[in-house]
Amino acid sequence: MRLEQVAAELEVSPAKISRLETGHSVAKTWDVRNLLTVYGVGDPERRTQILAWVEESKAYGWWHPHSDALPANLDYYISLEAEAASVSLYAPFVPALLQTRSYARAVLADLFADVDRISTSDLDRLVDIRIERQAALRRTENPLTASVVLDEAALLRQVGGVEVMQEQLAALLAVDGGVDFRVRPLTAPVRRFALSSFSIFNPRLATVDHAVVNVEAAGTDYYVEEATEVLGFQNAYRTLWSESLDAGHSSDVIRRLTR
Repeated sequence: MRLEQVAAELEVSPAKISRLETGHSVAKTWDVRNLLTVYGVGDPERRTQILAWVEESKAYGWWHPHSDALPANLDYYISLEAEAASVSLYAPFVPALLQTRSYARAVLADLFADVDRISTSDLDRLVDIRIERQAALRRTENPLTASVVLDEAALLRQVGGVEVMQEQLAALLAVDGGVDFRVRPLTAPVRRFALSSFSIFNPRLATVDHAVVNVEAAGTDYYVEEATEVLGFQNAYRTLWSESLDAGHSSDVIRRLTR
């Protein structure tokens, strides 16, 4: 249906429909209910789920008060992290969900050093937000589970110096059962998908929502939602996982680096 057709059916202006579709206007329950009728969505269960999303969209996440301190697109990343059932990560350095406060501060300071000037107070806020995100792994209801393929180079790079790295290595050895990580050894083959870090967010309701992939390359984030492209990343992750050390040998690699 063309935008003008939908507007005519609802007896509203095309501009209103356009604002709803582009996210420039907040969708009210009444609007969405009418749109579902126009679009022929008659299944009661489906209508109930979509209308529940409208109600959920009115609630602010814990990170929203800090949005002014977040780099572009990170608020969307955190919302995916907060709402997912599980996440699969490939990382060339220790991912945020597993970072200690000292490591987080050191890596953020390094990341911003060459492109932006960041104040101490803004750096403190970013570190606080990063540590708060880890609460998703410990929440009482529907805790986030994570599988992580960690490049061995991440364990060798001295982010923040020896003491910071020793603390971080000890934290990796202490991760609980909600996180399953594997070390991808330096002897593993070079893979195209291993040139950039990426995260695959798996939804709680796979019949309703779909998986979303975040890719970070050269300091720029982009999101993949098209099913065939997402499948490509899922297959690539399985390959990286299969080429990594098992849990026991991964822990052995980390222990050898601790002092």
